Amino acid sequence: MSTRISKILGGFLAAAIGDAMGAATEIRTTEMIKDYFGGYVKEIINPPEDTWAHGTKAGMVTDDFSISFFSAEEICKAGGQVTEEVALKALMRWSEAPQYSRFCGPTTLNALKRIKGEEVPKTKHDRLLCVNSRASNGAPMKVGSIGLFNAGDVDKAIDDAIILCKITHDNTTALSGAAAIAAATARAMDDRVSWCEVVQAGIYGAREGFERAKLIARPVATASVERRINLAVEVGMRNQGDWEKAMVELSQIIGGGLPAAEAVPAAFGYIVACEGDPMQTLYMAVNAGDDTDTVGCMVGYIVGALGGIDKLPMKYLYKIEQMNGFDLQGISKSIDNLLDKRESNEIGGKI
Repeated sequence: MSTRISKILGGFLAAAIGDAMGAATEIRTTEMIKDYFGGYVKEIINPPEDTWAHGTKAGMVTDDFSISFFSAEEICKAGGQVTEEVALKALMRWSEAPQYSRFCGPTTLNALKRIKGEEVPKTKHDRLLCVNSRASNGAPMKVGSIGLFNAGDVDKAIDDAIILCKITHDNTTALSGAAAIAAATARAMDDRVSWCEVVQAGIYGAREGFERAKLIARPVATASVERRINLAVEVGMRNQGDWEKAMVELSQIIGGGLPAAEAVPAAFGYIVACEGDPMQTLYMAVNAGDDTDTVGCMVGYIVGALGGIDKLPMKYLYKIEQMNGFDLQGISKSIDNLLDKRESNEIGGKI
């Protein structure tokens, strides 16, 4: 297996692991996780009945990974091009898969109704200049695969992330968070890249994503994703070497919930605290509490691409593929082929 395929497959698998493993711990605090499960969760298990993922089996993913995977499939069909039409096709096809769309958040749900031509009852939010509650992690959760398609091209990853997400999350903060995840994943696809360089790419993505989104998206009054990533990096740095303390500090200072300005910075804090180790980073995301499956999925794309498939337990590859009917290996090869063609075209254009 080539290094690039290993990185692509690693990104997909780690994201799926983070989602499936985090589905069992979502909404709980770290202390509640330890009390309920008898310790930290470090395996994929059946989600309890009091979680959003109740009724699903161990190894099944939620909306987080599934919508990013459906998006990747549509991008492959389009020859690697990310357009609004591709984004719409992915969203519509995903909405027809009830095992995943039942997790659909309010922002995406309303967008789907509008796209389908269904009547969306007017609410008090419609007259508001800034709908701050929509600055959520629903955009960042689905763009990790964008980074895989744009291996090494951070700026293209930022632009594509905005295109993919704007149809549902038309605000500056959500798009800034999405750009951060896509940019970091794209950088992680480079050979011999360090976790420090990947985090720096994420900070750049948050900043550039915000500036580009300001030109086309609605404003929202929230904390800066970029500034909060910097804060999370500081917390992670001073707690390196103490996994549990780092997790608790990040949870209490940064949070890990629905807002993009929480979930995205938390992901980068975990990477720093664990020095880019894929499984340790995933374990931290899964056990830090709150929106664990979403943060696990986002950070999984980054550290999975950084470390490659060899840093992940292969038992999960077969489990994820079997339980969801996803061909992670097949789509990884397809993306690699698209990247080969893109490189050939670029070389041909220079001759």
